[in-house]
Amino acid sequence: MAKLVDYKPNRRGLKALRNSPEVDEMLERRADRVAVVAQAGFTAALADSSIAPVVEVLQVDSDTNEPRARVAVIARHPAALRIEADHRILGGALDAARG
Repeated sequence: MAKLVDYKPNRRGLKALRNSPEVDEMLERRADRVAVVAQAGFTAALADSSIAPVVEVLQVDSDTNEPRARVAVIARHPAALRIEADHRILGGALDAARG
């Protein structure tokens, strides 16, 4: 039987890792990939409608001053919520972040 090991986190090390520029860069690269896939999906979804196919997908810079490093990809368009509900474009684009 394997022995269980007590895990004691190195809080200073975790905070330093979370605040590192490398983590910011990695998150921003992943968000850029998601934004490209989402932009293509929204453009395709809007091409079939009477709404002009203009969608702005923004990759918001990560902010390591927060409790955790993070990024956001946002679709800015009047029909973005409806399109997301119907086609789940942003949710589907998350797979692009894995590569």
